[in-house]
Amino acid sequence: MKLDIEARLLQLERKNRRLTFLCIGLFVVSMVLSGAFAVAGPNRQPDVVHVRGLVVDDAQGRARIVMSAPFPDVPNRIRHDAGSVAMLFLDEQGHDRLTVGQSFTPQIQGKVPANFQRIGDSVGLFIHNAAGDERGGISWLSNGRGAISFDYPDRDAIGMYVDEKNRSATFVLEYADAAIGDVSLFEMTAKGRGGRFSLFDPTGKPRSVWSVEEGSVSKD
Repeated sequence: MKLDIEARLLQLERKNRRLTFLCIGLFVVSMVLSGAFAVAGPNRQPDVVHVRGLVVDDAQGRARIVMSAPFPDVPNRIRHDAGSVAMLFLDEQGHDRLTVGQSFTPQIQGKVPANFQRIGDSVGLFIHNAAGDERGGISWLSNGRGAISFDYPDRDAIGMYVDEKNRSATFVLEYADAAIGDVSLFEMTAKGRGGRFSLFDPTGKPRSVWSVEEGSVSKD
């Protein structure tokens, strides 16, 4: 029990350090913007700041927050491919940890796929693990689809989706075993005045399907 408490305290201390750094970063950003307001020239509107980009360094001179349209390439970032219109947070080693704004090609298991294609362009909040791999987030896509999802190391794990075109909402849970592949274990969809609940075996074949329509429930 003592070891468990100590482990929890250590975890809380780490989270507190990360939160402290984030607060310092946001404070620095606000101070930079305040300074820009103060030195605005006579021909500039005093309530508008025009910048091409912003880089916030830590005490060791490492870029930790970068922001622009697209965000600039910095020497200590692990990745040096094209950026996007976003604000990117980096860790001490230069791994991507959090992106707020437009999505870009994700890193998966330490590699950036050459021919990766998303379902559509998206904006939102994207979370990366300690190695810089994209592992989840909240986004809205150009095809009218909203998503909240988290991933296994190599593929989707769990997701909630809303489609504005057909006015539906779907929850998907995928098998965890890497050998099974990209196969749903459970799917639940609400559409119109009803919905459907489906359970699948590891081959992707439906094993139990229940439908709800106008208040009545039936097993397919």
